[in-house]
Amino acid sequence: MKKKRSARLSVVMDLEDRKKKQADKFLADHIQRVENDKVQLKQLEDYLAEYQAQYQETCKQGISIQSLTTYQAFMAKVGNVIDQHKNAMKYNVEQLAGVRQYWMKVYARRNAVGSLIGKIKADEQASDDKALQKLIDEASTLKAANNKNSL
Repeated sequence: MKKKRSARLSVVMDLEDRKKKQADKFLADHIQRVENDKVQLKQLEDYLAEYQAQYQETCKQGISIQSLTTYQAFMAKVGNVIDQHKNAMKYNVEQLAGVRQYWMKVYARRNAVGSLIGKIKADEQASDDKALQKLIDEASTLKAANNKNSL
């Protein structure tokens, strides 16, 4: 017996479910990456602020030119790292926006396939119900004809 169309399309639905799970994981990974970037930026900024406070305290007590140069060079390096991190964060946020768009497309496609299969199942059920009703009517007509002939 030939498989119903809805049963044949279940393979497509399984594929869409797998794609959605992959898209969910991809989205979650990118969200986590952006959140980690925020935490790391906060840590870098806090470290720089602590180092600057230490620098100011040392300057109040008097500092050699070499130490002054070392402090300033290190603070410049940390500032550069912060700038680089902000650029990387910007890139990751842009990537996250693209991943969200991809996720929405996958989600919409999965829902569309699900709706299509639901409609096909409803049509198949209506067709089956109609065929069953036809059989019941035919059986009822035959029974009525047999009852007339036996009288």
